[in-house]
Amino acid sequence: MVKIGIVGASGFVGRRAVEMLHKDGFTICSIVRQPAALLCFRNMDLEGHVANAFDQKALEKAFQGCDVVIHSVLGSAGLIRGSIAPAYYAAQKAGVRRLIYLSSMIVHTSAPAPGTIESTPPIQHQPGFPTHVAKIDAERRLMKLRQRGEVEVVIFRPGIVFGPRSRWVSELASQLINGTAYFINGGRGICNTVYVDNLIHAMRLSMEASGADGEAFFVGDRELITWFDFYRPFAKALGVDINHIPHLAVPEFNHNKKQQWIGTIRESEFIQKSLALLPEDFKHKLKHIRSRRSQPVTETLPITAVTAQPVVTEMMAVLQQSKYKLPFIKAEKTLGYEPIVSFEGGCQHSINWLLEQQ
Repeated sequence: MVKIGIVGASGFVGRRAVEMLHKDGFTICSIVRQPAALLCFRNMDLEGHVANAFDQKALEKAFQGCDVVIHSVLGSAGLIRGSIAPAYYAAQKAGVRRLIYLSSMIVHTSAPAPGTIESTPPIQHQPGFPTHVAKIDAERRLMKLRQRGEVEVVIFRPGIVFGPRSRWVSELASQLINGTAYFINGGRGICNTVYVDNLIHAMRLSMEASGADGEAFFVGDRELITWFDFYRPFAKALGVDINHIPHLAVPEFNHNKKQQWIGTIRESEFIQKSLALLPEDFKHKLKHIRSRRSQPVTETLPITAVTAQPVVTEMMAVLQQSKYKLPFIKAEKTLGYEPIVSFEGGCQHSINWLLEQQ
């Protein structure tokens, strides 16, 4: 029986991977950062471990007996970079055969240039997007470790991963309801969607594919989807007239060098690793103190009605101007990948989940 360790098992992709692979008969080891995160698997009778992504020894213990490890960790730039070496070294000491790393299309920016394929050099210069650059660095570190190590490596670069419990779904629903959703360029930009089950399916195929070691793969839905297409089924389900969603211009975005410098320090590997070592109760106290200090004093201000207005973020401005659907020909040829859920089906599953939350 193949045993699969999943780092970041309580996250959106990780949790769905646990559900699908467990159902398919694999032995699953769920690896999470906090004990409470294991509660979501309490009815599945799974092996679970608590391990900080920086803690090589804890990861090594969690990886014992695993044939494959899926590394699906979200967080700061420092976490993205700093979690690579501990995971790889732990996998090697535990005798793991293959490490599957969840990267992202953002290594080519959120709007990859037409003609981009997996071998296209990543875009290192991405001002305002430190986590994008961190993903590039993480991939490179991982491949260097593979050159010297024995654990095989497979990298996935999905685009917009959506499905039940996805922030893309929950945030879009919230924006549609409160009137802050918007389109850029009429919503005609390409939305590189991949329904989460399709991504997990590709990962499963990569566990045994002979030509996958040392390779990166794009995966996506079969259909060509625009941002208008992506919004439409959710708007309809929520009773929102999609024709009333405003079309906004792209504002000018200024990158404050001082703020970027502060952010670079705050999200550095050293700071993030140091924060990770703090006891959880102490971190909660710090967050409580910071939140209290950041609360504005409003007692003397008049109370006025506030109408929500859509605000164009730099990330969405780039995403909605995309003109290119990433190809997954390589995944088809090397992994035998074919989407197992249609875009329409993925939207319906997501909508059903949304309606259950109400």
